[in-house]
Amino acid sequence: MKRELWDILLVDDSPHDRADRREMLVRGSARRYQFTEVATGAAAIAKVLEAQDHQFACVLLDYELADMTAEEALSGLCDGGDSPLCPVVVSGLDSANSARMLRAGAQDYVGKNWTTPESLNRAVENAVERFALLLERRQIKEAIRLERERLELALTSGAMGVYELNLVNMSYWWSAEVYAVYGLDADSFTPTLAAVEALVHPDDLPHVTGKLKDSIESHEPFLHEFRFLHADGSYHWAANRGQTEYDAAGRGIRHFGVTMDVTARKRVELDLNRAVIAAEDANRAKSDFLASMSHELRTPLGAILGFAQLLDSGSPPAAPAQKRSIDQILKAGWYLLDLINEILDLALVESGKLSLSLEAVELSEVLSECGTMLGPLAHSRNISMSFARIDSPWSVYADRTRFKQILVNLLSNAIKYNTSGGSVEVECKLVGAQRLRVAIRDGGDGLAPERLSELFQPFNRLGQEEGSETGTGIGLVMCKRLVELMGGAIGMESTLGKGSVFWIELDLAAAIHKMVVPPFAVLERASAEVTSQDVRTLLYVEDNPANLLLVEALVSSRPEIRMFSARDGIVGVEMAQNIRPDAILMDINLPGISGIQALILLKADPATAHIPIVALSANAMPREIQKGLAAGFFRYLTKPFKVDELLKTLDDALNIAKPRRLQLAVEEQPVD
Repeated sequence: MKRELWDILLVDDSPHDRADRREMLVRGSARRYQFTEVATGAAAIAKVLEAQDHQFACVLLDYELADMTAEEALSGLCDGGDSPLCPVVVSGLDSANSARMLRAGAQDYVGKNWTTPESLNRAVENAVERFALLLERRQIKEAIRLERERLELALTSGAMGVYELNLVNMSYWWSAEVYAVYGLDADSFTPTLAAVEALVHPDDLPHVTGKLKDSIESHEPFLHEFRFLHADGSYHWAANRGQTEYDAAGRGIRHFGVTMDVTARKRVELDLNRAVIAAEDANRAKSDFLASMSHELRTPLGAILGFAQLLDSGSPPAAPAQKRSIDQILKAGWYLLDLINEILDLALVESGKLSLSLEAVELSEVLSECGTMLGPLAHSRNISMSFARIDSPWSVYADRTRFKQILVNLLSNAIKYNTSGGSVEVECKLVGAQRLRVAIRDGGDGLAPERLSELFQPFNRLGQEEGSETGTGIGLVMCKRLVELMGGAIGMESTLGKGSVFWIELDLAAAIHKMVVPPFAVLERASAEVTSQDVRTLLYVEDNPANLLLVEALVSSRPEIRMFSARDGIVGVEMAQNIRPDAILMDINLPGISGIQALILLKADPATAHIPIVALSANAMPREIQKGLAAGFFRYLTKPFKVDELLKTLDDALNIAKPRRLQLAVEEQPVD
């Protein structure tokens, strides 16, 4: 789902403080921000009052303003109302000002000297939520006011019935319209308290009597909807609204109410609710079915591809005619496997079960990997690929594996649907202060304008169904879903006969700075004084080079630890089985297999089951942490991590591993 863009109005006469607040907001949250900056309270008031079609998500107001006090600025932002027109967070140096600012209409007050990026973002988000609740309460009050006017109008026109309950002797009086609502006749029905309560649905009666009692005791109006037994034998819905009259001693003596039949509206509401629930159930069922069928299809497909490959490599070699048939079986089988994998991926996304690990991903490294991966394909088709030179250390906020998947899909399409001798160009540029666009330009046939609306539709190959290139029509849909899950956008521009440009936009993350890390040989020389018995081995399974470099730099200060690394889950499992490290650091979202799948494989192997495995992931949701710990991780640390916490966790893991290693060594000693 695409992240909402929040427009923040920064009000501070210090450019340095405005820049500091801007950086803290961007650095402390995954949310998309754009900023408008002013230096005075008057300019801030003007900006807010001018915003008619678009209102600011939040105003970050400095307490010390050159032209007016913060209270005056808040009053101006109210525009004559009882509260500001948008959420306001005041920042200042003295915490004693917080209560006064809240009384003046601010949603929160933060201190300049003790605010962190995280707390500032929380303050802004809490202010937006509080303001939304305030608006909701206003809307509820306005709805009640409108309902009162409608009831009065309906009563005037005879569309409602009037009832009165004498609270002294508990007797009812009904107008003729009330009898009509219930479908009863005044000659045959006497509205006593017991008789009226008998008409109310048993499940609703406690609510009706409880609401009435509360209304009388609180001197508040009574408004409630309930089911009642109509004279036709079916249950209808009624809405009652009433007010209690009190004597001089404050005792309720009479309860001036109105009744109307709202059955038609309630039926529409119930039908709509049922339709929404049915649609959600159908969507979940579809996703579950696709996921289940994708898994079920793998078993027979595995047999087909396996035996076809046996025939292809058998001895003596197959005859030419048989070889052509086998090739067709293999080609169709591998295509079907691609289709199954993409359907499964799409089902995971649409069912909300796909987990992303969002972190800073260096753009140049991912583009380089994509170029290396797709170079042979481009060369085989006589297509030239060029990547724009990136002089700035740009990083985007993304899931590294999925970001690479998106780029590979778009690049491979640009190569496959190009013209012979054509070109593919990759361009990168900033779009605004905090947004980066990656554009992939091809020299293919392009699309007619009327076909652009068919983009990103599942199984729609845009007229390529009869062409020589195989495809599923799912890749672009997956790209769109993944980009939007990462808070980005995707689009396409095309000119028939001249080619197309696919582009994606993602939020910029803090730049990744390369660190100089001594190679293993240097680490080993630095630890020459450590005996071989004291050397501990650590395996770090991580596909992000920046994270690998960071942990290597930290470990380099520990001469007793020798670190190995793997860039995907499958290689990580193989290395763990071969070197049997004392401890393992494991990312969750990895190429090949996930960190949890790797954990399961290692725990199932008696040779590696004892190794403590620490999860180190950007998946910081409580349910993800609980899921990881339940799967068997020794600890679950989230990125960005605290250095001291990581080192302490490593010490704990290695301390647990040491007795186990000694025990295994004793068990492996030969018996005389």
